[in-house]
Amino acid sequence: MFICSTSECAYCQSPIASGQRWVRLKIYEPAPTGNSPRYDRYHADLFAGEEMSCWEKHQMQQEIGRTLGHAA
Repeated sequence: MFICSTSECAYCQSPIASGQRWVRLKIYEPAPTGNSPRYDRYHADLFAGEEMSCWEKHQMQQEIGRTLGHAA
């Protein structure tokens, strides 16, 4: 399991600077000590030369995973 710091992007692992836009994803995972959620954060803005933000890339990976899972 990967846990990022509160100021780090879960996709690229780069810091999320003050003033940058970001998306927070709330994740519930079964745990023996309770169901406390964890949060992953992603850059919402594009980096220079990029066509998609870290959030959009993460969403694309999730969709590809779902599609491949249904194809099997």
